[in-house]
Amino acid sequence: MLSHLLPIITVGAFSLAIIIERALALYWKFPIDKYGFINEVKQKILANDIASAIQHCADQGTALPAKVVKSGLLRASRDNRQIQAAIEIMAHEAIAHIRKRIAYLAMFANIATLFGLLGTIMGLIKAFGAVANVDAATKSVMLADGISTSMNATASGLAVAIPTMIAFSVLQSKANRLTEDVEAAAMITMDLLSARMYREEWDDLGNPKDRPTIPVMHAETKQIKSA
Repeated sequence: MLSHLLPIITVGAFSLAIIIERALALYWKFPIDKYGFINEVKQKILANDIASAIQHCADQGTALPAKVVKSGLLRASRDNRQIQAAIEIMAHEAIAHIRKRIAYLAMFANIATLFGLLGTIMGLIKAFGAVANVDAATKSVMLADGISTSMNATASGLAVAIPTMIAFSVLQSKANRLTEDVEAAAMITMDLLSARMYREEWDDLGNPKDRPTIPVMHAETKQIKSA
């Protein structure tokens, strides 16, 4: 019986290890208060306090959106292409960390089911082979024992596969949300740094500072002049 269950137990152990590691990373290690963090960074960037913004990102520890924002801030004095390249590289690395090992859970769920089916078939083969040369009195007992062992293999495989597949779906959904947060942080950082570079070329009304402001004529003024 143990020989049928040992592969399933091994798959279950690997699945549990991945589930625990990914849950800790996705729910405690990588996330961040996205709106509060972005608003704080936005104020510092628009105030041209890049050093303070970088320090604020560093204070967030292992939060991945903060690392993406920090990568762009460290290139704030360079042109847009270098800033964008740095942000994209860090964003790709962050997304890879988010999705790491999650796909294995779906594979382990399928393997556990197949190991359960294999254990069932092998148990039935062994049971029917054992009762072929015994008397009728012990045949039913041995057959029932063999079928019970086979069904235990099926049940064990499903007992591992079902929670593993549920965990896969939950972690995959969380990973998708974190990926969206990382991408949003990357785009917002690029936009803020671009706005910071060009903010001194425009006044509060949106007119270029080095060009004369075009006066706005109201309808009443136009009627008086035409008269």
